[in-house]
Amino acid sequence: MVQRIKILSTDIKNPWINLALEEYFLVNQKPGEATLFLWQNKDTVVIGRNQNPWTECNIPLMEEDNIRLARRITGGGAVFHDIGNLNFSFILNLDTYDVKRQCGIIIKALAPLGIEAEMSGRNDIVVDGKKFSGNAFGIRGMNGLHHGTILISANKERMARYLTVSADKIKAKGVTSVKSRVTNLCDIKPDLTPGIIKEAVTKAFQNEYGVEGEVIHFSEQDRSMWPDDPFFRNIIARNSSWEWNFGETPDFDVTIKNRFSWGGVEFYFKLDGAVIKKAEVYSDALCEELIAELPGILQGARLNGRELSDRLTEREQHLYNGLAKDKESVKPVLNDLASWLINEF
Repeated sequence: MVQRIKILSTDIKNPWINLALEEYFLVNQKPGEATLFLWQNKDTVVIGRNQNPWTECNIPLMEEDNIRLARRITGGGAVFHDIGNLNFSFILNLDTYDVKRQCGIIIKALAPLGIEAEMSGRNDIVVDGKKFSGNAFGIRGMNGLHHGTILISANKERMARYLTVSADKIKAKGVTSVKSRVTNLCDIKPDLTPGIIKEAVTKAFQNEYGVEGEVIHFSEQDRSMWPDDPFFRNIIARNSSWEWNFGETPDFDVTIKNRFSWGGVEFYFKLDGAVIKKAEVYSDALCEELIAELPGILQGARLNGRELSDRLTEREQHLYNGLAKDKESVKPVLNDLASWLINEF
């Protein structure tokens, strides 16, 4: 049961700081709390926890145009943020965490503005069949994070310029380009602004949980409200580091990739003889914890389809136990990967 709520806002446009604020409050959320964080980034590509930036983004163009790269702690795909986009984060204890209910807050916020939105699949909110909000999810301890975008007047030309979405993904969505997959809310209601949407989402959040809330604003100029905690500063340092955003890019001997109903996946293997000495796995799947486990599971195995499949099967129960909140999404991923690796090797 939610006993108190927090409303967090910021005028900071730096993604590394905003994502650090989000993670800090996720880890430090108290029992009985529900938190809404509304934020914007300036000219940023944000990739999922397990994505490969070299295949998801046009890095040379981003460097040329001074576009930041940021990696979030949740799964899912790459997105482009500018000031025509508003980001929301819901942070709740797991006993009150409910994706449909949380998406419902966004839908209810837009209804009085004359926009009839609905959920589509597991992680999109759409209007007239077009996506304006992509969502991603994560768990830390006893708290859950649900965050997403709200495209209001985002520059879709720039979005297409920096995101190198695979042809297989576009084909799976039944569209011809990244631009045609999404819509801006101002295309439906031209006078909308991020400020109007902020006010509407805040009101819907307060109505949903029905309790009074603490309001905190974080300012770039006045840092007195910033968390005075080494943990928070360490997250900012990590978020802005090359190692976190780009990662190690050694030469690999074997590279395979595929796309499934739950997302795309890339395997990179460095071999010593026929044994996997190092494995990297990239994916836009939402079950980021499972994907993060895979390199350790596969390392040390022979490059043999049956052995790789058996590795997944042997760890299946362990993975289910560790990801109890996400069993239904984990099972098809493991089954698909096991079948694919048998056929591939």
